[in-house]
Amino acid sequence: MRDALGGYFNLTMLIGFIVLVTALIALSLNFTKAYRVKNRVISYIEKYEGNIENEDMLSHTYDDLMALGYNGESQGIYYATETAKNAGWTCPDFKGRRLGWCYQQVSSSKVKEGYVQYNVAVFINSHLPFIWTLFSQQFLWMKGTTTAIPVFK
Repeated sequence: MRDALGGYFNLTMLIGFIVLVTALIALSLNFTKAYRVKNRVISYIEKYEGNIENEDMLSHTYDDLMALGYNGESQGIYYATETAKNAGWTCPDFKGRRLGWCYQQVSSSKVKEGYVQYNVAVFINSHLPFIWTLFSQQFLWMKGTTTAIPVFK
């Protein structure tokens, strides 16, 4: 009987280890995808000189994010975007679809006169529901900042 319980315990430990490693790999892949999305969004904001609500910019961003496989309409990103909106961030939509990223203009006291800078937040898409209850939504944000963009009047 003792050997049977020992084998059961070892099998349980092995299955638990496999589940843990798989979850970590999935989270790291989603983290990498969010990092790429953040860099692409920042480059588009800089390319369009801070004109974020431009239809052409949102269209290019949406197409690029879909090519990367980033889904801004998943349930986790939906809750994260609502949290970001409540915290004062602006989250653009493209033709009624969530893009999965938000932006916030940096206060003018931190930027040279005649320039504007944006903070960008991209959400890590984890399809693991227990992650949302264990960690705060702040943990699943990836933030970045654009370079100073000149403002033309």
